Amino acid sequence: MWFKIEVIPYGQKTLFLPADMVRECGPVAAVKFGGRSIRASIQPRDDLKLPRRNSFASPGRIILSDKLREELLLADVPVYRVKLDRGRLVFGPVIGLLLGSATQRYNPVHMMKYSDRFGIYHRIGGLVYAFAPKLINWREQDAYGLYYNHIKRGWEYGRFPLPEVIYRRDFHTDPEVIRQLITYTGGRLFNSYRFSKDEFYRYLKGNRRLKKHLPPTAPVQGFSQLKKFIDHYQKVILKPAHLSRGRGMCIVEKVGAGYTVHDFRTKEPTVYELYHDKLLENFFAVYQDLFEQYLVQRYIPFAKIDGAPFDIRVVMQKRPDRQWECSGMECRVANNGYLTNISRGGYALPLAEGLKQAFPMGYTGLRERMEELCQEFCRCLDRSGEHFAELGLDLAFDTEKKLWLIEANVFPSFKGFKRMDPETYLSIRYRPMLYACSLTEFGVATGGP
Repeated sequence: MWFKIEVIPYGQKTLFLPADMVRECGPVAAVKFGGRSIRASIQPRDDLKLPRRNSFASPGRIILSDKLREELLLADVPVYRVKLDRGRLVFGPVIGLLLGSATQRYNPVHMMKYSDRFGIYHRIGGLVYAFAPKLINWREQDAYGLYYNHIKRGWEYGRFPLPEVIYRRDFHTDPEVIRQLITYTGGRLFNSYRFSKDEFYRYLKGNRRLKKHLPPTAPVQGFSQLKKFIDHYQKVILKPAHLSRGRGMCIVEKVGAGYTVHDFRTKEPTVYELYHDKLLENFFAVYQDLFEQYLVQRYIPFAKIDGAPFDIRVVMQKRPDRQWECSGMECRVANNGYLTNISRGGYALPLAEGLKQAFPMGYTGLRERMEELCQEFCRCLDRSGEHFAELGLDLAFDTEKKLWLIEANVFPSFKGFKRMDPETYLSIRYRPMLYACSLTEFGVATGGP
């Protein structure tokens, strides 16, 4: 049921309801909002009627005393969903956005970048707010943050009960805080863990279906081990275990008795010609950081579009029925001199157009192979015991059309979709909100596409 909440001055914790609802819940009830539950007296009001076609656009009216609203920490949003459950009245939903530990980013201007997720607010209603871990008060079980005001189309500060469900979109929150929030929400914090690249590789290679799509990879343990890897595969890529978006990478290729190093760690790529083993050893002695939390991986000769390598970003998201679904695919073509990375000046293409350009002799069945691989990946990850609902998988075909799983991102970006296909981009942005709603007491969002 959908209700607009009105607040009146009243000295007691009182809730005024339509008469039919009072008969169902009795004169006293527990009123629940997020993590808050308050005992309140319930009184009928003849002027309160539930519309026959109750909806977000046509809600009923409920009146709260200001005292009850203050104790519930009820935010001033236009419409709540209300559920009667065994003598309880539940207001909601209450959904939290965990966006990182940097409290200075939690301000109305910065938060506007998240406003495009609320084109489906009429299907969810209730309170959606962003909070930083530092602003949680565990004793009171509440948090300071910013909530989305649907009427004003903006974000406002407030104090709120801890949420029923949490959509995590950050890298650096203390794992202990994440564990506390998982326990508090009963496992309804999704995107619960960020695997490093090495952890992903070690976990996935135990799956025989996925293993054949993984480039040989190992953590860098020193020059001797790295040299053996280079000698064996002739061309390798070095990548940081904990960075994304193509940052910090190097390519090393054995050429005769020497080596060519393409260094992508700076704004402009640098090429080093090293004519013998000692120069290569000296290079890594100078750049000791390449031994610290780096992986070495066999270089895959990506298929190309207009002479530039490309990969494919696949967005996998869970539907409200808990099933994984592909929300979008895009080809990401590298800028000249770089690897496949849109943030370095590359560009995105629709999948069909990209595959047609890359494989003019035929690309039938390639999309199906990618979807099958991504579904297997998601099923494998679900068996990890963590709670995931959104993944960005980076796939690539080599020059022989073999499919490779390059990386997996728990907190993916969608820049290419935003530029190339705004409709798909918005659909991707909406889905986690609809999934979050399905995990609350109110279940699947109602109405609308």
